[in-house]
Amino acid sequence: MENKLKAEHLILKEEITKFLNGELSAADLKHSAAPFGIYQQRDDLFMTRIRITGGHLAVSELNIIADIIDKNNIGYAHLTTRQDIQLQGVPPENIYATIRACTKGGLPFKGGGGNTFRNIAVSPDSGIASDSVFDVIPHAKTLTDFIFTWNKAFDLPRKLKIGFASSPKDELMAATQDLGFVAVIKNEKPGFKVYGGGGMGRDSALGIKLFDFIPVEEVPRCALAMTELFYDHGDRTNRNKARIRFIVKRLGNENFLELFNEYFKKTSFAVKHFPGWELKLETKTKIFSKQSMNENWLKHAVSPTRFGNDVVSVRIFVPKGNLNAGQLRKLAEASNRYGCSFIRLTPGQDIVFPLVQRSALSELYMFLKTQLKDIDLTLESFKGHITCCLGSTVCKIGILDAPALGNELAAQLDKADIKAESYSKILDMIKISGCPNSCAGHPTACIGMQGQKKKIDDKLENVYNIFTKTDGKAFALAEAGDYLVKQDDVPDKILEILKQNFKELSV
Repeated sequence: MENKLKAEHLILKEEITKFLNGELSAADLKHSAAPFGIYQQRDDLFMTRIRITGGHLAVSELNIIADIIDKNNIGYAHLTTRQDIQLQGVPPENIYATIRACTKGGLPFKGGGGNTFRNIAVSPDSGIASDSVFDVIPHAKTLTDFIFTWNKAFDLPRKLKIGFASSPKDELMAATQDLGFVAVIKNEKPGFKVYGGGGMGRDSALGIKLFDFIPVEEVPRCALAMTELFYDHGDRTNRNKARIRFIVKRLGNENFLELFNEYFKKTSFAVKHFPGWELKLETKTKIFSKQSMNENWLKHAVSPTRFGNDVVSVRIFVPKGNLNAGQLRKLAEASNRYGCSFIRLTPGQDIVFPLVQRSALSELYMFLKTQLKDIDLTLESFKGHITCCLGSTVCKIGILDAPALGNELAAQLDKADIKAESYSKILDMIKISGCPNSCAGHPTACIGMQGQKKKIDDKLENVYNIFTKTDGKAFALAEAGDYLVKQDDVPDKILEILKQNFKELSV
């Protein structure tokens, strides 16, 4: 694969050279750059997106990314809601060096954007939480390797998103993918419930159930069938109607299911063994000193694991999902010292240290407070911690500045009387997208916001459509209600919704 990628990167390099010489516009460069996840920012620098399957990242790779940032004069790393890492503020003359360095470091650049197979999303606590049916990370990684060999997966009518849920609590995540797998055990055999045709954005939709159960070995066949179906039947004339969910809408559920089954039956992709493994405890018992610690942090940052009371997972709250090279190195050092050899990225733009000795918590807390004191990784304030897209100040297709609204709402939440154990619950309830593209995943939130501009009394105003899911239904999309609110009035409206519908949070 390396030789093929190198050849593709050299073709991209030629296009970048033309752009730098003024022979190619940014819009024309996008045709060849977008399939690699390379996009121009509002400030004319570039974003390059590294796909991190399931957000599972070796600690050593954090240091590789930090070195790449420093060597190529890159602004910072941004953790995305799809568990990628975006390098923001890449000088155009350093794009090629950046993607080659990432590829050589085991982080291949392909399919980060454009009409391609995108990063596979996975439950961040897969194999760690007590309710995890089995660890689905290895299946996601192996499927990624297979799909990288399918040419059609990188020449689709529009993007194709796949997700794996390791437990029923993440079934909604799987059902809002173009193809989603939910781990189940049937007759002591591991397998998956399968959904197809879901997605977020314009006309967000839950997928329809394709199978109640397939054995794990059938996953590649299922993915290939959906890829072939999409390649043949996706709308290549209207980008806004090109996703798989519009094929479902066009055909109807029954006809789409019949069509998928036709592709599945004729697809030949025999896999005798689709490798999986059971996550093993890496930590060795160490002696840690007892230091002062904010007890409230334990309530919103620490979660139990299936490895017993002495091993926990720790959520590292990353403001806006942004980290510079020095901060990445310090987090790698902290994970090596107090965690294990890998981390997980979350859809909330945070990091999880999956396996931490309980006795190490006070030292880890003090490390975060002293060695990384320039950034709030322990959720002392809501500022910067509400899940938002990058917003219109960075993204060229953004409409409104979602992070700015996030901070306005955070200021209101900081003033409210909220129990410490509810901090992370509130963060996970709220998502803000600055346009209909749903990059923050607002349709799956209890309270989601979608930015737009609208004329009110002959004046163009910044407004947010507020989506809510307050009826307790976990397996449902939030729906736009009668809440079209001017940006300045949004924080008060959100606090009103929280007080009315989530009294247990003491807001």
